[in-house]
Amino acid sequence: MTMRTHGIAICLALGSTACGAKHYIAKGDAHLEADRPDAAAQEYQRALDKDPTATPALRGMAASYVSRDQPIRAIIPAQRASKSGDISAHRVLARALLTTGRSADALKTIKSARESLPEDNDFRLLLVEALIANGQLDNAADTADELLIDVSTPEARALHAWTLSRADRNDAAVAMATEAIAIASDDGMIQAECASIFLKAKKKDPFVMANKMARALLPASPRQVMKRAIWFGEQGHKERAIRELEALRGAYSTSGSVAATLGLLYMEQESWSNAARHLDASLGLEPYASQRQVAGVSAMKSGDTLQEATRRKETITIATRLGEAHQALGQHALAAQAWQTAVDRSSKPTVDQLIQIAKAWAKSGNVDQMGQTAQAATAIAPGNAEAHMLLARAYSAANNDEWAVRHAQKSWALDQSLAASALFLGGLYEARGENRVAREIYRDALRRHPSDATLYAAFDRVGGNRRR
Repeated sequence: MTMRTHGIAICLALGSTACGAKHYIAKGDAHLEADRPDAAAQEYQRALDKDPTATPALRGMAASYVSRDQPIRAIIPAQRASKSGDISAHRVLARALLTTGRSADALKTIKSARESLPEDNDFRLLLVEALIANGQLDNAADTADELLIDVSTPEARALHAWTLSRADRNDAAVAMATEAIAIASDDGMIQAECASIFLKAKKKDPFVMANKMARALLPASPRQVMKRAIWFGEQGHKERAIRELEALRGAYSTSGSVAATLGLLYMEQESWSNAARHLDASLGLEPYASQRQVAGVSAMKSGDTLQEATRRKETITIATRLGEAHQALGQHALAAQAWQTAVDRSSKPTVDQLIQIAKAWAKSGNVDQMGQTAQAATAIAPGNAEAHMLLARAYSAANNDEWAVRHAQKSWALDQSLAASALFLGGLYEARGENRVAREIYRDALRRHPSDATLYAAFDRVGGNRRR
């Protein structure tokens, strides 16, 4: 065979391979468009067997993985396709990265693609979503105002409204949500999402209207959509999960399960005010509202014992996290109330729980509640030094010096590793003019805490001699 003949044979072989790959790619595209991702993946694989570098096959394979809820597997083929400059592959890659929690990488991918297609609406929406996922809420709201205001699709209006609401720009969010429900009258999730925006902004009439429309368009139960939202959260796309659960709150506003799941997700994002809002609401809704009772006896059905135990455990978790959210907001009285709810539902409350509540009441300035809770703590754990000290502080604040001294002495006797107990007890004796007794307490404490400067200062104040 001559060199010329050999070259022709190679060209024909390459052409045959390319044509075969294109054939399988076309079949894969048809399957993908018809929502048959499994069949599409098979065709794309056949194309890649023919030509491992075929960009459309790589992009299609990535898209089929995304459609099959396998975003992690979609990343590598999408990256390979995007390196060739395929803009559609950038879209698939950005979606896969967002879903798997790699929001910073997704943002870089989207910004890179927008340099080539700055007016592409898909990338505008993806950019706003990526900014939210990166926690840049104000930036996301500003970007939405700039890039989405002239995109009149229902999806763009809904995302714009959600972004404004997520950034706590409630008045602007309500205005945008009003536009969204007008142009998406047949989309239940958009109606639900706008209802949640109205609920947050306390716009009763628009909420009622959007809620009714959403309930008419969505299933009777939120179970399936909740599973989908939870799946996004498990994959790493917390903000997508939050957005879908917020929509469910708008539609199924009487579901305690939806409110609790949403509140716990907000806790993960350290969005304390939103977490507190939803967790607090969940405790007043079924299935976490107080048990039905008949003449003081809980009304039970067959199998309810196990279910009630599960609900009690869930309620304790919700109330505990609610208290943490209020504490982070500096709302100590509300934190104490939430933690008390957890204690009330516990079959065996611990002394640590009661001490936590007493400290919260102390920070809120409610001496009576602090004292009652500390008294309960000493009742279940008489040997707990911290509980006695809290009770001593409560008595002192109530000007009952005698009982304050008793419990401060008890605290110091139980645990002499707590220098604060000695300081407080000595201070009580100083206030009564009994400096000699205070001096002995400080001297005793200094033997155990020789480097405590505060104790030395107190000892000097009552005439103590450091060399003794």
